[in-house]
Amino acid sequence: MLRTIDAFLNRYTMYRIVLYGLAALLVAAEALSLAGAIAVPAGGLALAVAILSAGCYAANKLFAMVFRAATNTESWLISALILACIMPQATSVTRAAYLLLAAVVAMASKYVLVWRGSHVFNPAAVAAFVLGVAGLLPATWWVATPWLAPFTAVLAVVVLRKIRNFTVCVVFGAVAVALLVYIGVVLHGFELGDTVKAAVLSWPVIFLGSIMLTEPTTLPPTRYYQILVAMLVGAVFAAQTHVWKVYSTPETALLIGNIFTLLFVPATGAMLRLRRITQMSPDIYDAAFEQPRRRLSFTPGQYMEWTLPHRHADSRGNRRLFSIASAPGEQDIHIGFRHYAPSSSFKDALLALKPGQYIRTAHVAGNFTLPADARRPLLFVVGGIGITPVRSMMQHLLATGERRDMALVYFANREEDFVYADVMHEAEAIGLKAHFVVGRPDAAVLQQNVPDLAGRLAYLSGPDALVTACKGMLRGLGTPIQNIRTDHFTGY
Repeated sequence: MLRTIDAFLNRYTMYRIVLYGLAALLVAAEALSLAGAIAVPAGGLALAVAILSAGCYAANKLFAMVFRAATNTESWLISALILACIMPQATSVTRAAYLLLAAVVAMASKYVLVWRGSHVFNPAAVAAFVLGVAGLLPATWWVATPWLAPFTAVLAVVVLRKIRNFTVCVVFGAVAVALLVYIGVVLHGFELGDTVKAAVLSWPVIFLGSIMLTEPTTLPPTRYYQILVAMLVGAVFAAQTHVWKVYSTPETALLIGNIFTLLFVPATGAMLRLRRITQMSPDIYDAAFEQPRRRLSFTPGQYMEWTLPHRHADSRGNRRLFSIASAPGEQDIHIGFRHYAPSSSFKDALLALKPGQYIRTAHVAGNFTLPADARRPLLFVVGGIGITPVRSMMQHLLATGERRDMALVYFANREEDFVYADVMHEAEAIGLKAHFVVGRPDAAVLQQNVPDLAGRLAYLSGPDALVTACKGMLRGLGTPIQNIRTDHFTGY
């Protein structure tokens, strides 16, 4: 069942899933409003969605033109729908005007509040904060209501499954609910059951934790800092305090988390100039981009978001996440990608790039990195283009001369699909034992090639089906779950 769900989710990018999910949530809200189940005017909600969507679209186009910035096909609409879920409805001319202003503020934040080429604050949170502090139109977060909670919960599970990051939402929710219960029960003497129910159903814990806090472009790149931010946002969210006119509202809590990320793990972004695209197999290519003047900072094994505006973008949009195939010290930034015919509009546009043309990059992130302890034995099980983060790691170890105990089992459908094999063979000088297997992953093959695999820290990279299958095989062969790290290709 889970594999069927994953197969369906992998047809779409994370951004499209969020977009469709928010739209479905608002449709459910309209239906509940018409049925009299929630105290939200259906007409005012529909008008708010229209105003925010039109305002975000127009403002995004204008700011992109003024700042000559690359844009994407979903973010403006996602911001509009989030604002529709947290701001009051358009029940008067004044409210309609303020909603239009919220749209402009949200889009402006993406182009003005920028650090190293990336926006650092959640756009919807910025708009809600500005209009609230100014006393114009405070956010109501009306989406947090018991009748909508089941729909919000389903959306949360789908999004978190897609991005494989339940941890951030769970940590945030645990801290927020615990503090709300402490304040309600211990400090104010409220009944425990009612307090817990209100915290989960009437506070925007689910919506904020799953839809807004997990936004990739404003979330720290590594799990450690993500957990710290989740705890910080959860604590501020539930604190129920204020300093001057600034209250610990959900939007304030999220922006404080964004500031923490900016101070301790600042975003990285740049316009990269294509040097060349090299065909490595019948349908696998390597794209090499020149390092920008301020070199990109990343850890071997991490990924980066790539934006390539192009005409007639398909349902998967114009953004992708690609693992970085190069080492930090290399002259160029490399990515490997597979291109079938027919392919997505993004892959077509990427393959059509000419040397000298540019692509927008931002948000280096990922925990699929080498352990700090160089004595720990490692196992890499990869399929197809999943070799890219391993290539980054091996090239880095070759450059530093660091020797490790490493085994690689590389699966491919055809002999010619073993790309970056030269780097793998070269890495044998620093301890890598590479095994190239034509065919599907098999537990017996893994055990035969790496008899001591149960005692190794395992890295799995490749298509979602391969990673899921190999994870089960390793568990069956005795590898503890805590010793398995995964890098899914989940349709980003």
